[in-house]
Amino acid sequence: MKRKPSKTGGRGKMRSTAANPGLQRAVELFHAGRVAEAAPLVDAAVARNPKDPDALRIKALIILRSGLMLEAQKILDRAHKLDPRNPMMPLDQAVIHKLGGRYPEMIDSCREAIKRMPGSRRAEAMLAQAYEGGGLTDQAIRFIEETIAKRGLDAEMGETYANVLELAGRREDALVVVDRLLESSATQPPVRRRLLLHRGRMLEKLGRFEEAMESFEAGHAVFSVVFDPDEWDRRLDSIIDATDPMSLPDELSEAAGSEIPVFIASLPRSGTSLVERIIGVHPAAHGAGETGLIGDVLGAARPTIGKEPYQGVRDATPDALEAIRRDYLERQAALFGHSSRIVNKHLQNWQFLPIIGACFPKAHVIRMDRDPADVGISIFGQNLSHERLPWATRLDWIGRMIRSHRRFSDAMKDRIPNPWLDLDYSDLVTEPEPAIRSLIDFLGIDWDDRCLQPHRSEEGRGGRRYMPTLSIHQVRQPISRGSLDRATAFGDLMAPLRRGLAGED
Repeated sequence: MKRKPSKTGGRGKMRSTAANPGLQRAVELFHAGRVAEAAPLVDAAVARNPKDPDALRIKALIILRSGLMLEAQKILDRAHKLDPRNPMMPLDQAVIHKLGGRYPEMIDSCREAIKRMPGSRRAEAMLAQAYEGGGLTDQAIRFIEETIAKRGLDAEMGETYANVLELAGRREDALVVVDRLLESSATQPPVRRRLLLHRGRMLEKLGRFEEAMESFEAGHAVFSVVFDPDEWDRRLDSIIDATDPMSLPDELSEAAGSEIPVFIASLPRSGTSLVERIIGVHPAAHGAGETGLIGDVLGAARPTIGKEPYQGVRDATPDALEAIRRDYLERQAALFGHSSRIVNKHLQNWQFLPIIGACFPKAHVIRMDRDPADVGISIFGQNLSHERLPWATRLDWIGRMIRSHRRFSDAMKDRIPNPWLDLDYSDLVTEPEPAIRSLIDFLGIDWDDRCLQPHRSEEGRGGRRYMPTLSIHQVRQPISRGSLDRATAFGDLMAPLRRGLAGED
């Protein structure tokens, strides 16, 4: 008698995916880094069968890419209930732990995944990443080298190997690993891009600046990217023109008058992670990282405000605005608990300034001032999403974006009623105490000496959870001026960025 296929468990999962070519293709696209192409295929699979645990799993992981952790966790929980024996579930949970900075929990989930899937290279690579993220560098190196001795060097494990070797001060050894991986035709494009950018950063630290720039450019050339800076500026102009100066109302609801949300409204690599950690170590505050709460809330409000959020919020009724405020605060509390100040440093915050002003007119806004060339080379050398931030793939586009950010935020500073602080990065790292005291005073919370040692925030010294970003290893170090004048050594290689800053094509 034939055995009826199981609807749950590992075998059921494999047959379900194979029986759905669209979902199988979505999984392939997702793991190849082509998330934008995978998303509609996954949405179609979920629409056909809302109880398909495989489709729900991938949908949760795609949503995570947008920073919507709470929504992703809910979807993953549904998938887990539908298919509790699926061996991939602990690994998916490990991804969420990673984004939440919960490295001990991530280690536990990876170990459970390895138990369910002995020999899984992805689970082993994730465990190595968990050791790395948790600061267990020696343990990571031992585990990786033991695994490589048994299975050989592959891209997933090799990438983490290079990272931990560099953290251990073995940069030349890390370069050897990266070059071996780049020579392999099996290395997938997303990994190749990350490796080339990492290679460039290591070459820069070794003083080999021309080679570093070549490696950065090669990394960004892996994917074809389209961006029109003129069209982008026209869009910003339309938002500026549609934003009238706002004043603080005489009477505010409890939600409208909330000072709990704090928004860092700056470009990446301008010192935002350091400032978030300085505030987050305060026992009355919390660093929420690059949480996409604003976009999440605006998406949920579409039936009321429409698809164009700026116009929708501007024209919203008082009741609709109040509903948006309550939704944001409730989601914020669900994710991060209750604190006097919760810092959101999402990369789109500066574009949402008109919405922040309308919804939370007493929320504190912080804008970072850092040398544009230093910001530019730091952005260019990092693996920022080419889909979400296409402008970050060319120095001239980066220059244009720095210029656009300054122009737009200057306009919003004059239009929204929020308390506003321009914080100079150079002052912050050269004379930390007066700059940090001014920052804490600006936020209206009592002084705490722990704010002078943000690198010790993971030792339980005040604050609570933090959200890791690309700067995680940097902010674990004491405040230093080591990143000042970073672009100077590149000399004329920075000419495209200067043209962009001047508004030239």
